[in-house]
Amino acid sequence: MRAKDAATYNPEFPEMFTWGHLDSPKLSSIAFDIANEIAHDIRACTSQDRLYTPGLRRALNLIAEHAEI
Repeated sequence: MRAKDAATYNPEFPEMFTWGHLDSPKLSSIAFDIANEIAHDIRACTSQDRLYTPGLRRALNLIAEHAEI
């Protein structure tokens, strides 16, 4: 099954997904690093731009479209 089809996957907030369940250790590691970068960016943002990490979220959505769990 693709990661994007998992019940716990939310394309609006893909960083909340448990990326360690991917079949590929490399993709899992990359996705985990991207999710951590989103968390870092959100901590650095003001409350009005908390949701502004579209490029990183798009990257996670692309991984979810191709990665298997």
